[in-house]
This record gives sequence, structure tokens and C-alpha cells, in this order.
Amino acid sequence: MGASSQDNRVLVRKCPDYDRERLAAILREGMETLGFSPQGDVFVKPNVVFAHDPETFGRTAFTPPSFVGAAAMALAGIPGVRRLTVGENCAVGVPTRLCFRFAGYFEERSRLREKGVPVSLCCMDEELRERVFVGGRVHDTVRLNRKMTRADARVYLPKLKCHCVSRMTGAVKLNIGILSDDERSIRHDFLLNEKIADLLTVGTPDFIMMDAIDVGLGNEAFPTPRHLGLVLMGKNPMAVDLVGASLLGLAAGDVPYLAVCIERGYGPAELGGVELLGDVASIGELDRHAEKLKPYDEEFFRWQDIHAELSRLQSPMRLFQGPYKEGGGLCETGCVMGLKMFLGALERFAGPGPFAGALPVTFVIGKVEEPVDARGHEVFLLGSCARATIRNAKKIIHVDKCFTTASDMNLALGHRLGMPAITRDASYIGSLTGGMLAASAHKLVNGRYFQDFGYFLKNGLLKRV
Repeated sequence: MGASSQDNRVLVRKCPDYDRERLAAILREGMETLGFSPQGDVFVKPNVVFAHDPETFGRTAFTPPSFVGAAAMALAGIPGVRRLTVGENCAVGVPTRLCFRFAGYFEERSRLREKGVPVSLCCMDEELRERVFVGGRVHDTVRLNRKMTRADARVYLPKLKCHCVSRMTGAVKLNIGILSDDERSIRHDFLLNEKIADLLTVGTPDFIMMDAIDVGLGNEAFPTPRHLGLVLMGKNPMAVDLVGASLLGLAAGDVPYLAVCIERGYGPAELGGVELLGDVASIGELDRHAEKLKPYDEEFFRWQDIHAELSRLQSPMRLFQGPYKEGGGLCETGCVMGLKMFLGALERFAGPGPFAGALPVTFVIGKVEEPVDARGHEVFLLGSCARATIRNAKKIIHVDKCFTTASDMNLALGHRLGMPAITRDASYIGSLTGGMLAASAHKLVNGRYFQDFGYFLKNGLLKRV
């Protein structure tokens, strides 16, 4: 699927806030202008990587419920649209329904139904999947949510944000969320960008409505909002992402997954290949709007460089990182990403103060050649490839997973840093436990456990026997 088969128009509209009626009108006009008129069942995918207590963790990591509601209202007004399903699979280790709850999606569903909008929520980690051929460099096949694969049209609602390893997250990277945890973790390492490019084969949306009203800066799971006041719409996720990247001060080559997609023949390959329409109709106008997101200061890059953040917080914790194999480079998209999200979550939860008084523990990722002096404190080897000659260690703990997620780190070492731990907070653990139990019950009722067990018997167990 190259650039020649794509509609490279991107409509940019100004929108000062998240007023539902105003947004619905903008999105409705955008679909009319770009000739998008879906029929039947429409699957709507927002970005909900993480959501919890908004007073602690913020409201910028996910597509706001008002934006989702406005999109649903606009879509429901199209003759022939029968049903809307809003579906997502959140970060590994976190029940989607828990994130939906804290993001306000259940309340939004109720509000929409009162208006007669035929919408339902789909926690993709709880429902049945079907196997889809990919033929990629990482994935030969994947198992995708049945409601998504059988929908007549797909609409993506990405939140424009910075990203701690991918530089940005937009419409193309939103496809990571179409995978459940088992397949999402596969090659979420130095091959992550190849994985993302693979998923564009089976996860190309029919229409994109990107929220760039409040843009998320720093780490994608705990971003800081900065107001921009724009909505981006288009049919080609590559074109929409190129415009989003430009607003963040990035070119295609600065975003690793876009570079890989371009290498495979997806287009356009540069911003000049995008036809801008609407309130921002030229690259010069786009650049002027991008100025609103400056300065490119510490806040803009928060928790994208662990060494810089530990220095900012005057923390005695240290990170040693080496290549994932002899002669290889650093793996920047696996365990390091997990550590950034883990430590970023700790700062949101405990505040910056406790970092200075934390224990001087040592993190090791990859194969570190030089000897590591633990100075009498604990050492955490993160990831299956982590190796080092450790001296003077009180204790060495190896989290032997590839990749090691922020959830893994919370469980294995969150309480060992001499700081307040999320895993010791009763309200957080209570909500997480409740969410997991509810998710398990729905998986049982929906037949997901039986389907996964049958898949294991047919494909996994027989191969081993």
C-alpha cells in the first residue's frame, strides 16, 4: 500500500476547547469535506494507554471522553450507521475497564445513550479474537478483537502526544493497542518500530480524528498538557501523523516508526506530500501553530532520558545500560521504556521530593561490560539480556522478562527503593484488584478464557508434544 493509493489530504480545524457540540460539528464537517460516509457497524478506537486518579496522574494520557462523545455524535448522525463500538486495550498489566472508568468513558457512554446514540464499550482484553494474516517482519499472524475485524469501518481517535522512545504517538502507533497483552509484548524491544509497521497492514483506519487541542508533552503515560487548540482529520494515518509530528517539531525521519513505514513504501514520505486544508492550509501556517508548543524545555522531554531526570531530582539511583547482544546496539524500546514509565509513575504518585531520599540502588539493562560497584546496595537486572559483573551488592534481583514492563517493575521492586510505592497504596491496589476481578469475570462470560485455552492446545501444546 504505497502513497499513490492514499488520500493525502489532512483537514486542520481550530477548536479552543472540548465543548461536545462544537467538536461534533467540526468532526461532522470534516467527514463531509473529506468524503467519509461509513455504513453499518463502526469501530472507534481512542488512545487510552493509562488512566487512574486524575488528580494524581493527570488527564492527558488518553483521548478525552468529550472528544470520544463528540466523535460518536458525529458518526451517529450519518444515515446508515447502525452501531458504534468504542474499543481499546490499555497498557500491559492494566485492565482496560479500569482505565475506561477513570477516563470517564462509562459516564460518557451513559450520556450518549440518553441522547439516543447507539454506542457500546469494548474492553478488547476481555472479548473474543480471530486470527488475521499479517505477513510482516515481526508478526506472521495476530489475533485481533472480533468486533474490530468484522466492523464495516474503523475510526481512530489518537491523542497527539510526545513519546518516551518513539518521539511521538499518533494514528500509526495507535495500532499497538489493537493487540492483547500476550502479542503486544512480542518484540516490544529493538524491533518495536518494525512491529508497528507490521500492524499498519491490518490496522489501517478508514478515518482519523486526532485530538491536538491539549497536546501531551513528556512521557506518553503521564504527559503534561500544553494547549494548541487544533483538530486534525484525514483518511491516511501516515499523512495525519506527519502533520502531528510537524506540530511537535519533528520530521518523518525523527520518528522511528514513521521512518520504517516509509522504508516499506507507505506514504507520503514527507510533509510536502500532504495537502493541508481548513484553518491551517500551508506549512508556514503549521509552523506558526507549532510555536505554541515551545519552548522545548525540560517539561517537553520529561522522562524521556532517565539520566537527565535522576539528575534533575538529585536522586542517588543509577542506571547502567549496555547493548542487548555482542556487537549490537542499545535497545531503547524495551526495558528502558518500562523503566521510564515506572519512574515517571512514581514521581506522579509520590512527588519529586522522595527521589532525593531514595536508596542508592542500581538498575542494569543490557550487557554492561565495565564492572558495576553496587556500593553495598541492591542491584536490579531488568530484562532477559541484562548481564554485568556486579561487585559489593547487598542483593541482586533479576527480572527475567523481555520486555520488562512498568507493571513488572512496580510488583518486583517498587517497594524496594526507599520511596512511597504504588503497590502499597490501598486505594490503588483496591481499584486494580477490583478491575482485574471484573475483567476476569467478563473474560469468563465472554468465552475468552476458553478461546485462549483452545488456541494453546491447538498451537502451543501440540508443537511442544
